[in-house]
Amino acid sequence: MPDFPFTSRKASVSARVTIIGASITGLATACILRRSGHEVLVVEKSDGKYRSPGIIPSPPNMTRILQRWGLQPYLAKSGMVVDQFRFLEGQSGKTIGVLKLYEELLRDLMADFLLIHHGDLISIFQDLAHREGVEIRYNTAVVKIERVPLTVLLENGDVLYSDLVVGADGPLRSISRDAVLLRQIEELPTQHVCFSFSVSLEALQADAELEGICAQRNWNMWLGDGFVIYGACHRASNRYSLCITTEMEGDMTEYQGNWTKQYPVDHFDMKLERFEPRIRKLLKMAEFIIPTCHVYIPEPENLICDLDKVILAGQSAHPTMPDGMHSTAMCIEDVDALDYLLTRIKHIDEIPRVLSAHEELRMERCTHARDWESRKLKMLTLLQGEDRDVRDAKMRCLSECEDMEEKEYAFNDLWGEEVDFYAYDPIEQADNWWSMYGTVISRRPPTTDFSC
Repeated sequence: MPDFPFTSRKASVSARVTIIGASITGLATACILRRSGHEVLVVEKSDGKYRSPGIIPSPPNMTRILQRWGLQPYLAKSGMVVDQFRFLEGQSGKTIGVLKLYEELLRDLMADFLLIHHGDLISIFQDLAHREGVEIRYNTAVVKIERVPLTVLLENGDVLYSDLVVGADGPLRSISRDAVLLRQIEELPTQHVCFSFSVSLEALQADAELEGICAQRNWNMWLGDGFVIYGACHRASNRYSLCITTEMEGDMTEYQGNWTKQYPVDHFDMKLERFEPRIRKLLKMAEFIIPTCHVYIPEPENLICDLDKVILAGQSAHPTMPDGMHSTAMCIEDVDALDYLLTRIKHIDEIPRVLSAHEELRMERCTHARDWESRKLKMLTLLQGEDRDVRDAKMRCLSECEDMEEKEYAFNDLWGEEVDFYAYDPIEQADNWWSMYGTVISRRPPTTDFSC
């Protein structure tokens, strides 16, 4: 991929911004808003030291933004380029088909599909935050958000006054979301569990049976009855990372929202006989496994409070499944669009108007992403039957069909909607909105309205 031009936007006015949560969304928001000239403070209840071994997909729509932010040197060091998805039968391990991301497509998109360790991405943004001079207060819990005047109350008794509060405190028990909606959304437990683990590449390469799955640019997907397994090499960490997504029986409450606690593999009855021999062997080689049970959270009906000075971003705004291919991409798009809109205002009192624009732009996009992720998971985890036979026939066509029209049809039917996501640019959408409505905002006299 060619170098992407680095761009840096500067705000006409500097706002006092408090960001709740130092996850990827919170840190990215802090870095980019601080770079644009805003006064930024991040508060995070944890110590910020944990690094998950899980892998985050960075599809081209996300990679392109990270490049635009000047992070290409980090990506070159920590990211792994994927140029094809290999679909395999979950029980036999035989290849069903190979879906290639052709060079022409990636060149048009101006970005690669990357895989990045969660811990690496957190470290990248922590390093960038340090370089940009962002203040981060770890081990600092938020008790409440007051809206008039806009303040954040901390557990230690401190009170933070802000022009804008960005809620990035995650999908579960989000204080920011409660403040925006004036109520708690019901969090519904599911039996959907993702098991993350990794094995050293040396161990794989020393095993004749496992060596074949170590192709550097492959993202392998084992598709079985009610499960999908993602696996890929990560050369920077010298590990082969896997994620098993399946439905489990019994009480999974302990694992809801868990990203840190490790368990031995034999702690769970995953019905290993369902998996092909190489997956069973990899599980035996794993030192531990991290289970994350999905909690279904309905989408908030709005992302901003009625005074429009608190906005939800990332997983607080659009909670998704833990193994979603676009979960982090939606967070990064949120940040890019928000930063662009805030750089266009001429007065602090214009913040509510551009936050309304951000809500309008992002809700439809993220609802579409959430819907697609759900439909895609159902497609990848089909049980034996006619629908699965049709799916597999299309996947085989990707590799075996000589008729290009037939191959293109199979590609578009299986992955066309996925590729459509890759072309999206939040700045282009925000700029289109500003071209239509921005002059109206800038001409309106600033007002201060504290009414509800």
